[in-house]
Amino acid sequence: MTQLAKPYRTAYKKRDLERDTYLSRWTPKGILYCKTCGAVYYRRRWTLTPPADVRDSAEFGDGFQVVFCPGCRKIGDQHSLGELLLVEVAPEESDEILHLLRNAEERARANNPLERIIVIAANGAGWKVTTTTENLAQRLGRCLEKARGGKVTYKWSHNNKFARVLWEKRAKAAA
Repeated sequence: MTQLAKPYRTAYKKRDLERDTYLSRWTPKGILYCKTCGAVYYRRRWTLTPPADVRDSAEFGDGFQVVFCPGCRKIGDQHSLGELLLVEVAPEESDEILHLLRNAEERARANNPLERIIVIAANGAGWKVTTTTENLAQRLGRCLEKARGGKVTYKWSHNNKFARVLWEKRAKAAA
């Protein structure tokens, strides 16, 4: 009696099953304008600096659909895809760290206007920063590590759709 080999199945392989539900599945028709942040959806991408002819017509509302961009909708719904936890933040350096985080957000937003900080909340001796994308949380962690030192730990959820980044000012001493 011969034993039949099991068929080769790829169901166990990683697939992008979880997608960002705030992004449209299909390309919207026309040009979209976010009335909250001023981002423009033009040529299949969101941008803060559209060409001059598009920018001029956006100011007057000619041929534009006024909507909320996915970043503004995530902020309104408090839907985060990234989380940065800051441990042991001294009160005297909090202003500098806040400016560092905001500047990193502005640099990221220049490339992708949907990357935004949702909330910066203090909890005990640290902070919790929630972001609209997992990439921004990673970027903020790298920026803090580069500027202030310390140790950064990255943890991703299943299919890498949520990132939790932990920044500790000092590495804990081995006991």
